[in-house]
Amino acid sequence: MRRTLLRHSKKLLEEAAKDLEIGCYNKAASASYFAVRKASETLLRILGEAVPRRDDKLANAIKYKGLADVSEILKILYQARKEADYGEGVTEEEARASVEMAKKAIEVIERFISLVGRDSVDP
Repeated sequence: MRRTLLRHSKKLLEEAAKDLEIGCYNKAASASYFAVRKASETLLRILGEAVPRRDDKLANAIKYKGLADVSEILKILYQARKEADYGEGVTEEEARASVEMAKKAIEVIERFISLVGRDSVDP
C-alpha cells in the first residue's frame, strides 16, 4: 500500500494549529516538533539514509543535506518541546512561533522532496 509522503507530518501540524486555537500551548509546541521530526525522518528515508535516533544527530543529518534552516528550526522546536513537556511550559507566543516554524520547515522539506522526484513511498 502506497502512502502520500509527509501525510503524518501534515496531520501533526494540523493538530498543533488546533491546539494553539484552543489554548493548549504545550501540546501545540510538542506537536510542532514532532511534525518536523517526522518530515525530516521521511526525507532521510527516501534518500536511502539511516535515520538517527538522537535529535542533535537528526538535525545535523538534515543540515548536511543543505537544509540548514530546517536544521535550526528542528533544534529550536526540540528546545520548545522539552520546555513544554518537562519544564514550566511555553507561552502562547512561543507556541504560535513553533507552529509557524514547523509550517515553514515542512514546506521546505516538501519542496526538497519534489526536487528528487518522489511523491510517495512504500511503508
